[in-house]
Amino acid sequence: MRAALLRAILVALFYSIQLIHYLSSASISNEDRLFHRQVTLATIGWLFLSMSILLTLRAGAMHPLLKYISTGIDLGLVTLLAWLGHGPNSPLVTALFLVLVMASLRFKIGLVWFATLGAISCYMLLVGSVDSGWFDAKHETPVLTQAITLCSFVSGGLVLGQVVRSARTMAHAYRDRSDPTTRLAAMEKKA
Repeated sequence: MRAALLRAILVALFYSIQLIHYLSSASISNEDRLFHRQVTLATIGWLFLSMSILLTLRAGAMHPLLKYISTGIDLGLVTLLAWLGHGPNSPLVTALFLVLVMASLRFKIGLVWFATLGAISCYMLLVGSVDSGWFDAKHETPVLTQAITLCSFVSGGLVLGQVVRSARTMAHAYRDRSDPTTRLAAMEKKA
């Protein structure tokens, strides 16, 4: 439930940045108006999705695939908005990392890998949408930028996977340190 609520808050925050940017622009072109309308529609849909998931979870109807579906939709919407903007050069590409972090909040290693592979796929779709040829010498997104971004997604997925794997051990260690009876038993065992 926290992840669903956090998703709604973050979507509203990101939209606020877009809205402030749009309203503070001195001149607004037809292209800017169209992009703003598209972002507004996507945001409304995203908020509706977030609230629907939150209500579903609150009602106790938690299907095991729901976390994968919502993560997939998050990846898809971030990719759509980046594609509508500046493709792989959009600042929204960095929001794919946020989807990775949100996936780790559910403490499911499979979901972290799903989000990691999804972020890689979405980024490469964005690169492919602006690059006319994959194996030629001219690239709209430099190969070095692509390699660093992909390496960052893989590294982020690996680190978050380790955090998820370590969570149970850390929780038990914390419980053992904070529970006075457990500390007393450990001290007696050492003695």
